[in-house]
Amino acid sequence: MLSAAALALLAPAFASAADLTVRIEGVRSADGDIRVALHRRADGVDFPDSAGIVKAAMRPAAEGGGLVFAGLAPGKYAIAAFHDEDRDGDLNTNLLGIPTEGYGFSNEARGTFGPPGFDAAAFTIKAGDSQPAVTVKLGYPES
Repeated sequence: MLSAAALALLAPAFASAADLTVRIEGVRSADGDIRVALHRRADGVDFPDSAGIVKAAMRPAAEGGGLVFAGLAPGKYAIAAFHDEDRDGDLNTNLLGIPTEGYGFSNEARGTFGPPGFDAAAFTIKAGDSQPAVTVKLGYPES
């Protein structure tokens, strides 16, 4: 068991943890799942590479609603999300590597000839933020 002194030392770490709500907008159908990955900057890793993921979640596809990532320390984060319409676990692409399923990033970040960089999608959770929230709008390729 932890002593009272040890608990007192841990209290500031728990007090500064935040529960981030991620709202997803623009879902075009109830087919499949919405997959959301929460990233931190990682040395030598390009966003949104899976090596930068600190938490991930999935929910059935539907407009509205969201997901919660609990217990986050203060710092910079970025979100990548996609609509896995066929539930195969991957963001499907065509022969040119262009996504064929809906996807989006925090800050409505968009890349040129690829995904945006971490800084474009980054947001900050500050110490004392009790209920931070981020909205990700999904975009779909033209059919």
